[in-house]
Amino acid sequence: MRWFSRSSVLLLALLATAGVAHAQDGSPSIQGTFTLDPAASEDVNQAIDRAVGRMNMVKKPIARSRLKKTNEPYQQLTLAQTGSEVTITADDRKPVVTPLSGTPIKWTREDGEVFDVSTQWKGDKLEQTFKAEDGQRVNTFTLSPDGNVLTMDVSVTSPRLSRPLFYELVFRKP
Repeated sequence: MRWFSRSSVLLLALLATAGVAHAQDGSPSIQGTFTLDPAASEDVNQAIDRAVGRMNMVKKPIARSRLKKTNEPYQQLTLAQTGSEVTITADDRKPVVTPLSGTPIKWTREDGEVFDVSTQWKGDKLEQTFKAEDGQRVNTFTLSPDGNVLTMDVSVTSPRLSRPLFYELVFRKP
């Protein structure tokens, strides 16, 4: 009997610290507040330079400026999920609340630009997509098995870019 009790306690402890938790309906879930780890993250400015590297001398500074403005690394991310929707809050910005079904919603950024935003699970990765008239950004969130490290892979595509912008940010629970 003692072995069963210890095994049960160990199993419960493992489930409690699992990276991507599963809701009662079996769907994945990411919850918590995470802080940027700059040392473990890619240099966004270098990634932007790679993305605009092949552009002509007239378009390159315009594209670089716009990408730097819209790809400022978040310092803190908070993710909260209910049964049918997810809320993602970056720093002190307006939260993005979307259904988990992948159905897009209209969302207005602080500068007034309007996006179609959708969020859905793809396996154990949470994918958030912002679509605008001139391109799209996809944030793909992955949680470490212990639940303490959140990785955000960012992909920005636009017909105006010579190649897509890709970079990875790493966040840790405080």
